[in-house]
Amino acid sequence: MDDLKLGIVIAQIINFWILFFLFKHFLGAKIVKAIEERRKHLKASAEAEDIAEQKKQEAEKEAESILSSARKKASEIESYAEEMSKNNAAKALERAEKEADHIITSGRDQIEKERLDMVNVMKEKVVDLSLKLNSKLFSKEAANKDFMEKEFSQMTK
Repeated sequence: MDDLKLGIVIAQIINFWILFFLFKHFLGAKIVKAIEERRKHLKASAEAEDIAEQKKQEAEKEAESILSSARKKASEIESYAEEMSKNNAAKALERAEKEADHIITSGRDQIEKERLDMVNVMKEKVVDLSLKLNSKLFSKEAANKDFMEKEFSQMTK
C-alpha cells in the first residue's frame, strides 16, 4: 500500500466532487431539461402514433364501406343492365315478329291479288277462245257470249 497515498486519494475525491458540482451546476439542469423534453417528445410521438393508427383503422373501415357500397352499386347496375338488355331483346323480337307477320300478310294479299288477276285473264282468254270457236260453229255471237260467261263464272266459284 505504499503506492496508495492518502493525499492523492483525498485529492481525487475533492476533484471528483468539484467536477460533480461543476457538472451539476452548469450542465445538470440542461441535461435534465433535455431528458424531460425527450420524454415529452417520446410521449407525444407515441400519442401521435396511436392517433395515426386510429385514423388508419378508421380510413380502412371507411374504404371498406365505400368499396362494399361500390360493389353493391355495381351489382345493381349490372342487374339493371341485364334487365334492360332482356327488355330490349324482347321488344326487338316482338318488332321482328310483327314485321314478319306484316310481310307474310302483305305477301298473301299480293298472291291473292295476282291469283285473281290470273283468273280474270284466264277467264277472258277462255271466253275469247270459246267465242271464236262458237262463232265458227254458230252464227249468234251475243247469245254464245252470255252463255259462256255464265258457265265460266259457275266454274270459278
